[in-house]
Amino acid sequence: MSDLTYTVSMPFKRKGKDALKDMEFILALSLDMKWFNPEQAKIILNDAQNSGLLIREGEFVHPSFDISKIEIPSGWKPEPIIVDNNTIFDRIIDRIIQGTKIEKRKVIAMINKKQEEFSKQVSIEVSAILIAVENGIMVDDLIDEEYAALTTLSSS
Repeated sequence: MSDLTYTVSMPFKRKGKDALKDMEFILALSLDMKWFNPEQAKIILNDAQNSGLLIREGEFVHPSFDISKIEIPSGWKPEPIIVDNNTIFDRIIDRIIQGTKIEKRKVIAMINKKQEEFSKQVSIEVSAILIAVENGIMVDDLIDEEYAALTTLSSS
């Protein structure tokens, strides 16, 4: 299970609700659990929606998965990397894991193999996007973000 899935599950489990308003979700992550500051919690909320972990219905969000099936280890806390180093690459990997249920190390191996197929002529992010697309994972927003990042680099 990915850190993002555990992180998204906690506010719902803690509050005993199936749906939360944005602010309830943000406050649960920042004030109740003290895992993130409110700005970081907003990033988690957006990433969870973009990756399909959360579904918006009106002013509420709810998990796209059965949180009762998520067993969060006692004392578990998300790694600071979930927000601080939440690169495009990390988000693509999270989406592939969530969408395919393939272990992280296998996903990375698939990306590395794709990278070798292209003789490392494309960025690792592009290889990751290709693996996501090949597995039917929606990454359109990340494609646009990666394109913007690549064009910024090339114009510098």
